[in-house]
Amino acid sequence: MDVEEANQPKKAATRELLKKLELGLLPYDDIKQLIRIELAKRLQCGYKSTCEEQVAEVLKLVHSLQHMKIANEVETLDSQLYEAPMSFLKIIFGSNMKESCCYFKDDSMTLDDAEIAMLDLYCERAQIKDGNSVLDLGCGQGALTLFVAQKYKQCRVKAITNSISQKEYIDEQCRARNLVNVEVVLADITTYETDDTSDRILAIGLFEHMQNYKLLLKKISKWMSKDGLLFVDHICHKTLAYQYKALDEDDWFTEYIFPAGTIFFPSASFLLYFQDDVSVVNHWILNGNHFSQTHGEWLKRLDANIVAIKQIFKSLTGNGEEALKMINFWRMFCLSGIELLDTTMVKNG
Repeated sequence: MDVEEANQPKKAATRELLKKLELGLLPYDDIKQLIRIELAKRLQCGYKSTCEEQVAEVLKLVHSLQHMKIANEVETLDSQLYEAPMSFLKIIFGSNMKESCCYFKDDSMTLDDAEIAMLDLYCERAQIKDGNSVLDLGCGQGALTLFVAQKYKQCRVKAITNSISQKEYIDEQCRARNLVNVEVVLADITTYETDDTSDRILAIGLFEHMQNYKLLLKKISKWMSKDGLLFVDHICHKTLAYQYKALDEDDWFTEYIFPAGTIFFPSASFLLYFQDDVSVVNHWILNGNHFSQTHGEWLKRLDANIVAIKQIFKSLTGNGEEALKMINFWRMFCLSGIELLDTTMVKNG
C-alpha cells in the first residue's frame, strides 16, 4: 500500500465528519471535544522544548512573512463571514453590530453592555480626542466608526471596508443618526492609497487577515499625521505565532472554519519585531475569555432565533439544505471561538 492509499481512509473519515457538521448531526458537546483535540494538536506542534528553539521559530516566521503579499485569499473569508445577510447579523450581534471581541467586565453585563465597554476601552487606549481625524481600517459593520462619530462630534472619521453591504449599512446608519462627520470608502486596504493623513488610525481585527506586516505597517505609517497614533487590536497567543493551515489530512477544523492561509494568529509580542516604520509605545493584554464569552452570546442568539434565521438563509439560497449548511457553519464558527479563544488572548496596543 502506497502513502496515497494509506491516507484514503483518513480522508474519507474527514469528509464524513465535515458532512455531519454541515448537516448539524453532531451534538455541541461532541463538537467541542473534537475542537479541543484539534487545538491540542496545534499547541503540541507549536511548542518547542527550549526557549531558544521557541524564539527561533518565531523569528523564522517573522522573516518568512517579508516574502509574502500583504494579504491573501481575502474573498474566501469575506464570502463566509463578512458578507452574511445583514438581517442575520442584526440577530446575532448586539445593538452596536460589533463583530469582534466584547468586554465583559462583570457577570451582569449583557452583550450590548459589553460592546459599549469595549468601544469605550478602544477610545481610551487610542487616546482619541474631539477634533481628531480618525481612520478606521477594516471597519466591519461600523461599530467603532459610528461610536467615535457620535461620541466625538468634532472628529472626522473615515472608514475603509471592501464590503458593499457594510458600506451601505454604515451609510444608512449615518443618515438615521444625522452623522455628517463620517466618510465610508469602499476599498481593499492592501491596494488602497491616499495622500490624506490621520491623527488616529484604528485597526480592529485586521491584522489576523494580513501576512506581510512590514509592508502593511509601512503603508499605514504614511497615513499617520506627525503626532499620529496607530491602535491595533488582534487575537494572539501568549507564545505561539502561526498561520492557520491544515496540520495533516485529518485536520477538518482548519478546512471547515479557516480556509487555508486566510487567518494568521500573531504571538503577544509579535508586533515588536516590526518597528521599522512605527514604534510600539504601549501594549495591553486582554484575557481571551472575553472573546470566548462573546462567541457564546452570539451562539445563544443564533439558537434562540433559529426559525427566523432559517428563513433568512433559505430566502438567500433558495435551498433548504444550503440554508442548513450556512446555519451550521455559523454554529461551528461560534463554537470554535468559544473553545479557541478560551485558551488564547486578545491583545490591544
